[in-house]
Formats: sequence, structure tokens, C-alpha cells
Amino acid sequence: MPDTDSESLAKRSREVGARPLNGIERVQDLRQNRVFMPIRLLCALALLLLAQAVSAEDIPDSVLKAGDASITIQYSTKVSDDFRKLVEGWIRDAADAVITVYRRYPVERVTIEVRVSNGGRVGGGMTFDGRLIKVRVGSETTREAFRSDWVMTHEMFHLGFPDTDRTANWIGEGLSTYMEPLARARAGQLSAEEVWGSMIDGFPKGLPAAGDEGLDHTPTWGRTYWGGALFWLLADIEIRRQTNGRKSLDDALRAIVAEGGTGSSHWPEAKIFRRADAAIGKPILEKLDERLGAPGED
Repeated sequence: MPDTDSESLAKRSREVGARPLNGIERVQDLRQNRVFMPIRLLCALALLLLAQAVSAEDIPDSVLKAGDASITIQYSTKVSDDFRKLVEGWIRDAADAVITVYRRYPVERVTIEVRVSNGGRVGGGMTFDGRLIKVRVGSETTREAFRSDWVMTHEMFHLGFPDTDRTANWIGEGLSTYMEPLARARAGQLSAEEVWGSMIDGFPKGLPAAGDEGLDHTPTWGRTYWGGALFWLLADIEIRRQTNGRKSLDDALRAIVAEGGTGSSHWPEAKIFRRADAAIGKPILEKLDERLGAPGED
């Protein structure tokens, strides 16, 4: 790497003619370079950030309506109109699926940040505070890939369910895992065969292994997602059985949202099950939690 300070001194020497810089001038010159170099770097960084801000302003948002709710879609980079339409259709389908359960969109407004990356698939997603969903999407994702994807519907179910303690992550993740294919089937996006095929493949991954300490104390991937989904399957079956088909898990979920239990709230698991059982009129979920959540605890 060139010695910037040495080059500056040489240039200064040439500028003043044959007279070389004396010791004091050399020190002053070095100090000037060391002061102004950081300033130049800060100016360059400021210009870069400004350029990025201007670029972001040039990327228009998409705004969709889901009943009375508003969904704002933001993109990390400029995309083609065709890609934008594919993303909008994918998000609209997910919203339609969720509405089949809640009879409305579970929150009034949400922002979805689409982080465009390389590739042809939908990557991971995450929901924040019941108001924001971030998801990675490959720029080459096709219509067929969007139609077969489950991520957006899964994340939207998190919007309509309370945040919980870390030991109870299985409740929300299991609910989204269980309800996502059912809701998509109700919206005409999946066949019954596809729904049961995915569940038959997934449910065994959630079964307890030797040494399992219940869903609250066995935070493995399989137990969190598919073990939680098994819990909600059993709850749904028992609700329908004990009410002679008059009620289902849908009634419990709508009651939770009606009381403000969305992703922007934090509820202990006991409150979730108590409110759900009140909507059903029977202590079904509380008893099921005693059996599967933390068996053996008083």
C-alpha cells in the first residue's frame, strides 16, 4: 500500500521548489493529513448513505387491502412489474387463507419487508411485534414456487396470536404449523390430499423421544413446530367432539384476537388457554396443556 503521508510530503516539497520542508513543517503536514483523512472518510460515508436513502425513496411500496386491513409491501431493491405482481398475488393468497379462520384480517395494518436475493425460492420469514413481517425472496421465484410456498401464511398466523414466554414458543409455532395448510385448503389453494400428505409427513417429527420433558421443556425443532402442531390437532378434535361439532379451534382463535391477543401483545400460556376454553365453554386446552406441556408439574 502506498505511503500516503510520504507522498504528501514529497508533493509539498516539489510545490515549495528546491527548499525541502523543515522539521516543524513536516510535523504540521503530518498532523494535517491525520486530521483531514478521517473527515474525508466520513464525508464519503455520508454520501454513500445519502445515495442509499435516495435509492430507497425511488422504490415504490405496494399497498393491498385485506378486508378493512391495509398491507404495505416494501422491497429491498428495485424489481420488475412482473415480479411485483407475483409477490402481491402470493401475499394476497396468504391473507385470503388467514381470513377463512378469523373471518377478517387479524390486525388493522402490517408492513411486509421483501428482501430480494438471488435464487428461485422463498427463504425464511419472521414476524415482529404483530406489525412487521420480514421475508427473503429469490428474484427468480416463479409463479408455481409462490403458489406452493407456505411461509407467508405461516407468518401471518403469528400476527393474530400473542407472543409468549420462551418456554412456550411451541404454542405459537405449533399453531401456525397446524393452521397454515388447513387455511390454504379452505381458500382453495391446496387439496385435501396435499394437506394430509404434509401432516402425515410432519407429525412424526413432533413425537416425544426418550427423555422428553414435555413441550415446555423440550425446545427442539421437531417438538416446537410439529409437537406444537400435534397439540393443536388434538385440541381441535377434542373441541369438535365435546361440542358435537358446534365449535372448533377457529372459535377459540377468534376469541383470543377479540380480546387483543395479537402478535403485539404478550400473554402467558395460562391466559391463552383460559381464554380459549372460555370461548368453547369447556376446559379442554387447559387440561391438554397439563398432559403435554409440562407433564408431572404440580
